[in-house]
Amino acid sequence: KMTTQAPDLNSPSAARAGIAAGVLAYIIWGLMPIYWRLLGEASSLEILCLRIIGSLVFIFGYLAAKGRLGELSGVVRGLRSDRPLALLLVGAAFFSSANWLVNIVGVNTGHVVELGIGMFLTPLMSVALGVVFFREKLTPIQWISVVLPLIGVLIMIWGLGRIPWIAILVSSTWAVYSAIKKKVPLSAWISLAVEHALMLVPAALYLVYLERAGDMYFLHGHGLELDLALLFVGFVTAIPMIAFSYAAPRLPMLILGFIQYLNPILVTSLGVLFFGESLTRAELIPLLFIWSGIAIYLASSIVRNRRALRLRPQKLG
Repeated sequence: KMTTQAPDLNSPSAARAGIAAGVLAYIIWGLMPIYWRLLGEASSLEILCLRIIGSLVFIFGYLAAKGRLGELSGVVRGLRSDRPLALLLVGAAFFSSANWLVNIVGVNTGHVVELGIGMFLTPLMSVALGVVFFREKLTPIQWISVVLPLIGVLIMIWGLGRIPWIAILVSSTWAVYSAIKKKVPLSAWISLAVEHALMLVPAALYLVYLERAGDMYFLHGHGLELDLALLFVGFVTAIPMIAFSYAAPRLPMLILGFIQYLNPILVTSLGVLFFGESLTRAELIPLLFIWSGIAIYLASSIVRNRRALRLRPQKLG
């Protein structure tokens, strides 16, 4: 199996850098609905495919400028003998792309508020995955914090008269992606380069299909503003992905969980204040259940952490 140089991810400086990167990532993601709306004329899949290709070009350009293409090549060769890591990267590529697609569809079909509600669910989805995959233990109070959002989702289904697919899919795909990234022992740039390279062929084939079908929007006379927005979509969306990949291995799940709430707060606010969507009773009541679960979980986690610090033996001298 291949070996990689691993930085000290547990140092105070690494934690500070991780917090800064995490805050940057979630603020950009929180404002991303504005950008998706600029691209609304094009189909969601065309936007996603151009995002994959554009991000890959940007990431490869950065690695080339830093002289790290040899490192990337070594990682790719090593994947042949490291099947578990290869499977992790394939999974990361799939769930990342699925999450981006749900975000684009949510904005351009007028479900920004529902998208924001789903993002509030994401940290608690991560808690559930932590129990399953990382064998994390929950107290009875923390179990309550997980059950309350589930009740909220059921109320939302009853109130809307439909399953809120946007909310469920955006939270579940990102929670799985986050769990996978915790297991990937690669630097942010190398990991993202491999993830995007894995999606290159499907993205290129779909764009060829659109071109032959005459349904392509990019560079087909639909206005300079749309062409420029589509041209730079890869660059714009690569920045938060890189920042998150840098932050995830440097932060404990509790801190990463706090930072995550920047995203849904911004997205839900944009849905109401910028896009003019209404926050109906069918959405507000479930949101209160979700917020209650979040508050209970964070409070119980803080109490447990403080208790653990008090019980930790102090060094003498």
